[in-house]
Amino acid sequence: MKVQYKALSFFYDLIDTLYFSREQYSPRTALLSFIPDTPVRVLDVCAGTGSNSLLIAKSKPGAKITAIDLSADMLKIAEKKFHNENITNVDTLVADARNTGFGDNSFDIVLLSLVLHEIGEELRQTIINEVKRILRHDGRIIIIEWEQPVKRFQRFMFSPIKSMEPNGFKDFLRTDLTNYFRTFGLNVIERQSCDYTQVLALLKK
Repeated sequence: MKVQYKALSFFYDLIDTLYFSREQYSPRTALLSFIPDTPVRVLDVCAGTGSNSLLIAKSKPGAKITAIDLSADMLKIAEKKFHNENITNVDTLVADARNTGFGDNSFDIVLLSLVLHEIGEELRQTIINEVKRILRHDGRIIIIEWEQPVKRFQRFMFSPIKSMEPNGFKDFLRTDLTNYFRTFGLNVIERQSCDYTQVLALLKK
């Protein structure tokens, strides 16, 4: 495995430890609360090393999860995680979030976790429209995104995140996501504020 991808995997795990360690306030906990226990098809977009897919697979055995990413090396790390945990309800696929290749109305749930702030507006719009296309009419899109903390210590802890993120991140932090997603014909039906993040569930209008 290439050294840089191992380092990136370590970095992702470090983010979980530093920012999402309080289970009650973790976006991972909120994510699971948005996914039913009934059999559902879940797509994890830009899944990276598969942390969210692994969590869903272990907690929701009725779910059938597809984890996609442009990086085959990242997905190899994810596959190793799944193998080590004897996970059998996750498939991985190298795919482009702009054009996934899936048919219309293919998934009950589509997850975009810490993705949208990383990209420019044009690409963001393309991905949201693609996700909306492959979502079933009564399905949900789940968004996990950073949120500016209020408490002083958390603001201090959040400073490294702000310094490492790309141009436009601060503007995205100030975006009213409810109004933003409404322009795509998506309604926010549920929202939870978590440590350093917010988790939203969206439905098609």
